[in-house]
Amino acid sequence: MPSAIRTFLLRPGSFFEQRRERLNGYRGGAFALGIAVAVTAILGISLRLFATQFTGTVERDNPARPPDQMCEDGGVGGITVSGCDEPATQTVEVGSLIWDYASEVLPGLFVGFIIVWIGLMLSLYVGAKLAGGFGRFGETAEITAWGLLPSVVGVAAGGAALVFFAANTDLSASSPELLPEQVRRLQNGLSGLVFLAIQVGTAAWQAYVWAGGLRVVHEISRYAAVAIAVIVATLPVIAS
Repeated sequence: MPSAIRTFLLRPGSFFEQRRERLNGYRGGAFALGIAVAVTAILGISLRLFATQFTGTVERDNPARPPDQMCEDGGVGGITVSGCDEPATQTVEVGSLIWDYASEVLPGLFVGFIIVWIGLMLSLYVGAKLAGGFGRFGETAEITAWGLLPSVVGVAAGGAALVFFAANTDLSASSPELLPEQVRRLQNGLSGLVFLAIQVGTAAWQAYVWAGGLRVVHEISRYAAVAIAVIVATLPVIAS
């Protein structure tokens, strides 16, 4: 394992101390953007694999067929509208519907991740200032971005767990009304505890990184740095 990675994992304070002069907001923004791309890509892969676990089918209106009033009585103005020979309904796999919805949501999740980074950055900066710190805002921005790196691991672990538990759950319902109940099963019992453990573990790792960074950049006490980092890392867990 490269020494820089080992230092980041075991002694984040020393990691940031070695980079104190190079910490800045531009680097932090670029790093946060890269992490957002990685998290969104991992989520996309996980949700695609998750959607394939739903084996049921549903009947829905065929979007390729015009409304009935346009196809009846010789069409519109005596002209037959194209597509009227298409069937009124089509059979669609539930998994494809779930993936269609997920693919529409992913861009919003990407933007949301950037907004969360900004919110966490402001919270850490204000908290450090209240504790008597005097580090620069740009330095705090990069520290915040480094603290989001555990999110990549957490999302990957959560995605793998989601696909694993979905593969071992009956997701064959053909009624859309039953889908929420099937998904709810994955949030209870052992699977729910695993997801919670991943979320709490990710937050604890983030707090560990941020505490080390705040001590170096803002030169506040260990207790103040830990308290600020823990509070800020807990906010997303509570919000979810």
